[in-house]
Amino acid sequence: MVFSTRTFKFFKMYINLCSDEESEKEIEIKEDEKIILEEGQIKINDYKMLNSYKFINDILIDFYLNDWYTKKLSEEDRERTYVFSTHFYTTLTKSFNASDYPAHYTASQIRHGKVRRWTKNVDIFQKDFVFIPVNENKHWFLAVICFPYLSGKVNMRDGTPVNESDDDADGYPWPRITYSAVHDRSEADPNDEDLRLFDMASRENLFTKQGLDYETDAGVTKIFRRIQVKRITATLRGWLEQEYFVKHPGQIKDFSPEAIKGAALRVPQQPNYTDCGLFMIHFVEMFFKRPIVDYTFPIRHLENWFSVDEVVVNYRKRKELQYVILNRMEAKRSTMPEEIELPILDIDYML
Repeated sequence: MVFSTRTFKFFKMYINLCSDEESEKEIEIKEDEKIILEEGQIKINDYKMLNSYKFINDILIDFYLNDWYTKKLSEEDRERTYVFSTHFYTTLTKSFNASDYPAHYTASQIRHGKVRRWTKNVDIFQKDFVFIPVNENKHWFLAVICFPYLSGKVNMRDGTPVNESDDDADGYPWPRITYSAVHDRSEADPNDEDLRLFDMASRENLFTKQGLDYETDAGVTKIFRRIQVKRITATLRGWLEQEYFVKHPGQIKDFSPEAIKGAALRVPQQPNYTDCGLFMIHFVEMFFKRPIVDYTFPIRHLENWFSVDEVVVNYRKRKELQYVILNRMEAKRSTMPEEIELPILDIDYML
């Protein structure tokens, strides 16, 4: 095969051009991977997620919640609160092959075994609140286990037993809804009582929704998410039961859906597609700034828990998170590499 000199030169220039482009991309990737804050292992790429209409990731969420827990929460509230990292639920529900375990192991036992070490230094049954961030289908949820040590209702003022039943006078028939599990995830199926309690708590009659495709029909995305939350509740209840058996061997506690109830609460909602993580961390803060005073189902008074403006106006929550990062960087400046330059974010231009 014969190449003319002209053709060879053109070919050589093409190779050099490709190499330059690849080098530029490689440099850009390396820049984004630079760590700007050792605490939380925050990189430039994570920092860029504070730009408007960007999803904040697990690293930013864990960093902010840790800062809130250690610096803003009172010592008394820290003693009665436990916050899991964003990776806890993902690890708990990682898919598994049942044949790899002894035949007598239940799914709950297998799931619990994956995260058993996460609580080796803490007894969550001595806590009032256990916060668990959950991400499914690119959407952040906040699961909160309240008073896991209780058995039955009590008066919050003095701890005396309360015999009042939940307000389910307006009950109605509810459908059996089938759905597909999230890929690479193992979760428990909600049972009949889970479905009844969630429908009672939300006051939404799903009976007319039968026959719809809950995964692909855009008009019922909200309904599908409620089914997700029911499944999350059943999964966490199973984990809670196994955790109790390990931490309190020989003791008996009722972990049925009637005893350990769950509900998808009506709370202020994000006005866009990307701010779910910001709203989730705001929910955690509001739990102590404006605490729930009555846990009787249905919990009706949280629809106006806070103004959406507290999170979204002028990118307020993004700026709060940015401030925490910059403040920690300033405190650690003596150990910061000199060559690191923070990118300018679009929220920097908002007053």
